[in-house]
Amino acid sequence: MKHTVSTFDLNRPSAKTQTESGLGLCDTSEVKKRLLQELVELEKQRDELESQTDFVDFSMMQTYQEMIHSRRVQMNQLNS
Repeated sequence: MKHTVSTFDLNRPSAKTQTESGLGLCDTSEVKKRLLQELVELEKQRDELESQTDFVDFSMMQTYQEMIHSRRVQMNQLNS
């Protein structure tokens, strides 16, 4: 008597090849491009805020620093 397994389904969803928006999961170039654009814009806004001489909003500066840091971490994770 021959036993064969026709399907081995553990109720797992099939592997995704793209995100909900259609971005390929293996190709990270678009994500990297978007992160780089955001980094440039955030650094520009932070520098502009820093250059204001009349009043420095330290909480806003910290917010920009955290946003920049998080995007750099994401970029490093994509590069590794």
